[in-house]
Amino acid sequence: MIFLYVFCKDVNEAKTIGTLLVTQRIAGKVDIIPVQSIFREREGIQEREGAAMIVKTIDKKIQDVEDVVRQHQLNRTSCIASFALYRLNREFKEWLVASTA
Repeated sequence: MIFLYVFCKDVNEAKTIGTLLVTQRIAGKVDIIPVQSIFREREGIQEREGAAMIVKTIDKKIQDVEDVVRQHQLNRTSCIASFALYRLNREFKEWLVASTA
């Protein structure tokens, strides 16, 4: 089991990508969270609104997630990061495996 953090330009982009991931059975669930980002660019410190997706899937689908995100995301340098899970309740794990099969 793996969770991926994916930053999107806005909630609409995240909904489009998240729907594709779940429809294609690449992810079992996608949570979308509006975010405020602070970061450094050449012009100095910047602030921007966006959306974060927490993509819940299985290990062998990581590249598929990245491929779909890259095809539909406008900002090619956005973060796609994975989180290895220390513990996950059995019921959710079984549901996730079935949802991505």
